[in-house]
Amino acid sequence: MYGLTSIIILSWNQLSYTKQCIASIRMYTGPPYELIMVDNGSLDGTRRFLKSLDGAQVILNPNNRGFARGCNQGMKAARGDNLLFLNNDTVVTPNWLDNMLACLYSDKAIGLVAPCSNNVGSGNQVEAAYSSMEKMIEFAGKFNRPDHSRRREHSGYWLSGFCLLGRRCVFDRVGYWDERFRHGSWEDVDYSKRVTAAGYKLYVAGDVFIHHYGSRSFKGNRLNLGRVQRENALVFEKKWNPSARAPFK
Repeated sequence: MYGLTSIIILSWNQLSYTKQCIASIRMYTGPPYELIMVDNGSLDGTRRFLKSLDGAQVILNPNNRGFARGCNQGMKAARGDNLLFLNNDTVVTPNWLDNMLACLYSDKAIGLVAPCSNNVGSGNQVEAAYSSMEKMIEFAGKFNRPDHSRRREHSGYWLSGFCLLGRRCVFDRVGYWDERFRHGSWEDVDYSKRVTAAGYKLYVAGDVFIHHYGSRSFKGNRLNLGRVQRENALVFEKKWNPSARAPFK
């Protein structure tokens, strides 16, 4: 009904999280999809694991080329009618993609759709108490019952890039991710702003919950998240409003 969805995932070490993410995709994804993995120079066995995945497109960078550039590599390789960018420290859940696609295709004016999660900074976080991944799946199974009344236009000005879905025609119109944003921060704010500037709406699929560990590449690779956010905030300021300070995430 909705065509093929290209699921694009970046990795930079953190093999255990990548394995968990892909296992959940294999288990809980119903609609047709292709898996595109872009690795940014992992040294922990991730590359060997990715090459063993049946049916996946695998792009192996010799070093860390950053989140935005990796997303662009995935976009160029994608064959899907829809593109979905997913962090490797997520665990997807029953009906996740079905409901996100239903939300996306409910209105041609919708540009990007994001799910709800336990750990997200763009206003689509929900209270979710569970003590294990088994309990999380149980919680999500109830949360993810299809309900169009819970799908809503986003009240904020950006959607977090930990999980973003859009039609290819929207990405073709808006263009590639801005590679001036290093590592991973503020590029999602920038892309959301570009999508709305092109006349599209940002939506939250309120009937989708996925688990997000959050910032595992930063923590695991000992990157200073605060410093990266400050540097990328300055890039955002200079691009969009050189005379005013950008709001911090």
